[in-house]
Amino acid sequence: MNKPVPLSAKPEAKVPMGFLAKMGKSLYRILWVLVLLLILVLAGVTVYAFFLRTPGSRPLYTLPTRLIPAFSSKAPQGQSPGDGIFTGIGRFRVVTADAPPMTIVISIAFPYNSADRAFTEELDAKIRDFRNIASAYFSAHTAAELRQANESLIKAELVRRYNSILHLGQIEVLYFNDFMIIE
Repeated sequence: MNKPVPLSAKPEAKVPMGFLAKMGKSLYRILWVLVLLLILVLAGVTVYAFFLRTPGSRPLYTLPTRLIPAFSSKAPQGQSPGDGIFTGIGRFRVVTADAPPMTIVISIAFPYNSADRAFTEELDAKIRDFRNIASAYFSAHTAAELRQANESLIKAELVRRYNSILHLGQIEVLYFNDFMIIE
């Protein structure tokens, strides 16, 4: 009767040691060549970017404006070319203070000076705060109160609240792209 072969007693493939040693050395050399090639490419790109490019040349890469939805570089009529429209707050929903709550769909935008990088960065950092302020305002009122209220007074109150958290600039006017009360 045949005895079972224990798992630890596996037959090993007979490969000459000289072959493995030669193969290991050639793989090691190929790896070193690839690493050196990568270092040379990175050094070349760095030298080009910092020393060989002329200061007035166009950047190596620019982000398409459609990838940055918070800012619109197109200035509306009557505004200077350095101004843009901040639309980063986006469209959001708020429930009212009614007994069966109603939903308000709102989208807020306002002009800003796109040449002022510090103010632009502050606006981007405050998007969540802008939404929270608008949500708190609208959720404190009923749908009937909001329908009867003057739109310019609502906008003025939101501008006042937004400006209270801004330090590097001020918002002058506010636009509602959407303002719907859904019953």
